[in-house]
Amino acid sequence: MRHFLWPVVSVMVLALAACTQHTVTADTTHRVEIAPIHVTVDINLKVQRALDDALSFQGNLEDIFTEDELKMLEKQ
Repeated sequence: MRHFLWPVVSVMVLALAACTQHTVTADTTHRVEIAPIHVTVDINLKVQRALDDALSFQGNLEDIFTEDELKMLEKQ
């Protein structure tokens, strides 16, 4: 009888363990951030072009300042 009891108990324990339910949930969402690097480059190019256009009208210093003003600038 002892030889018969242990296998029966073992089978019953395994049968009860097989009847349990397990659910595992994992959060698989990841936050992805995309930095707008190209926008900074585009703005710098636009500003550079605007500065080039705005400053392209300037000629020599003699065209802008009088002789007296140029002498004053040289002293500083």
